[in-house]
Amino acid sequence: MSIFSGIKKMFGFGGNKENADENTVYDVDNNGKQLFREDIISTVLEKLEKRKNERSPLEQQWVLNANFMLGNQFCDINPYSGNDIQQVEPVYDWLERESFNRISPLIETRIANLKRIKYLMTVRPATNELDDYAKADVSTAILRSIQTNTNFETHMNTMIAWNELCGNCFWLSWWNKDGGEKYVTEKVAVLGNDGIEEVKEVAYYEGDLDYGLLTPYEIYPESIFKQGIEAQRSIIIEQVKSIDDIYDLYGLKVEGSKVDTFQLTPIGNGGGFGYESTVMSMGHRTVDDAERVVTYFEKPSKHCPNGKMIIIVGSEHLVYYGDLPYEQIPIVQVVCKETAGQFFGRSVIEELIPLQRAYNGCINRIHEYIKRIAIQSYIVEEGSIDTDDYEENGVAPGAMLIYKQGARPPVPAQNGRLPSEVMAERHNLIRDMEYTAGVSQLMVTGATPSGVTSGTAIENLRDIDNTRLSLTGDHIRNSVKSLAKVWLKIYKRYANTRRAINYVGTNNIAAAITWSNKDISSYDIEYATENELIVSDEMQKQRFFEAVNLGFFTDPSGRIPDKVKYKAIEYMKLGNYTELMSINMLQMQAAQWENVSFESGVIPAVSEIDDHVIHIEEHERYMLQTEFKISKMKKPELAQLLEQHNRQHKQVVQAEEQQKLQQIQQIQGGK
Repeated sequence: MSIFSGIKKMFGFGGNKENADENTVYDVDNNGKQLFREDIISTVLEKLEKRKNERSPLEQQWVLNANFMLGNQFCDINPYSGNDIQQVEPVYDWLERESFNRISPLIETRIANLKRIKYLMTVRPATNELDDYAKADVSTAILRSIQTNTNFETHMNTMIAWNELCGNCFWLSWWNKDGGEKYVTEKVAVLGNDGIEEVKEVAYYEGDLDYGLLTPYEIYPESIFKQGIEAQRSIIIEQVKSIDDIYDLYGLKVEGSKVDTFQLTPIGNGGGFGYESTVMSMGHRTVDDAERVVTYFEKPSKHCPNGKMIIIVGSEHLVYYGDLPYEQIPIVQVVCKETAGQFFGRSVIEELIPLQRAYNGCINRIHEYIKRIAIQSYIVEEGSIDTDDYEENGVAPGAMLIYKQGARPPVPAQNGRLPSEVMAERHNLIRDMEYTAGVSQLMVTGATPSGVTSGTAIENLRDIDNTRLSLTGDHIRNSVKSLAKVWLKIYKRYANTRRAINYVGTNNIAAAITWSNKDISSYDIEYATENELIVSDEMQKQRFFEAVNLGFFTDPSGRIPDKVKYKAIEYMKLGNYTELMSINMLQMQAAQWENVSFESGVIPAVSEIDDHVIHIEEHERYMLQTEFKISKMKKPELAQLLEQHNRQHKQVVQAEEQQKLQQIQQIQGGK
């Protein structure tokens, strides 16, 4: 579902003014002046136009970034208009003008490493009360359910790509009243198109949260010199939609027009020496039968305590005008690199562009030297040869170069040797680009730089790469935390009915909870893991095995517990490690399953195949945790059943010990 589809489903057509016309008063401004439809539309569109002019230089930089990323690298921003990307013409036709794109693999390396970051979040309780611990567990389950049951990972991959390309990307969240489970259906009599009454079935849903991504091309802040969403008083979203999409979203029929937007276009790029290469270019195109859809968000203020939201289609259709349906503007920003005092962040590509131009120039000059050797140049007397024929056909291998009788024979021009500094500059540019991108040769190609051979030096180089790249990773992690807070606040406001979610709980055992907005009391969110770019999986694995070798996990008898062996098998990635589990590990998992099952009222009976000592240890470990104390407070009768179940295990152990003692006494008495 698209973002504007979600907005339409949340508010419906017409906003808060049904059957409104041009004479309907929608509101009054801060000075008490009445606002009609035309006033609202013109005010929003004027603000949009002003913000477009203010943001235009940044937009051209994003287009230039995209062109260099795609390989169209002989272009630049028009220095006169500042609004167009123009191709840079060669000074001479014979100049080699091939693009040797190093930006694309560097950005792909950054994206591949940024995708390693995980976003498993936990909500901390508001207070030390057991009830707040329980509510924090519910909020945690809600966040993990959203990440599991929606295409969150796909959104993250798209977000990272846009963030690397433009230096920015944005999340938009909303409440979809037609989402979630269907709970009421009724039949309603309506008039059909032919005027005959029909009976239609109308379904009602519990509603659910929805979210999507916005590119920086669609976002217009109040000022580009205010840093962060929170500093903006208002934000405008503009998108181009076809007339069919607009009708599907809002039930509104518009005529449509030709609208400019962006697209990828193949263009011819002169390569020198008669060659021409075709590359992809990012530029403008015109879309037929479309209109612009503008959404205006204004945060709550003293003049407008509830905030404001306006949706406009084209230049005359006011689809919605009313209060902002959330506590804050439901947009979350992601940046690649922060720029102090500015709203939009920067892309690494901006810093790579000058180096890429220098690299292209260096490699092209090397190729020109090679071609001068292969296609020999000659020094000739004026009029001694047919220069037109020579320039057109050259000198093929074995061909004769005819010169005028009595003239001096043509002499091959001496090209000289290629200076070693040229090749050194090539390698220097490669290293500079890798350094600027925050990666190294080790991360890009897997090869170590020359002279680096020790394991310690290689590990230090890897740590440096991860640390520099983790700056962007931390920006992304912080944005996802902010997004999670927006999700919880939307659920807090709209999830009024009791609802159920399934999630993976303790020890990877499936669990289900019922909840409502009353169970959300904290927005204090933290990550369950460290930034993987700082503490990588390999580093965690290495530290774990070092701790094992140092004996940190051994019990008093010097034995390594089965839990530690189980974790080691996971780190070693031995495939289907469940087949390697010992009977003790299976006993532990069975006891953990019983711990979780009791919350649903299912208490398995003590079995003769149970290892009672292991079951007692796992049950008592669970009973000492806060989770059990919360459950005991909510469901004391079920907690008593688990305690009774544990006592049965102990009784069996005591009976077995007494039996062994009696056997020992009988043996001693027989002697």
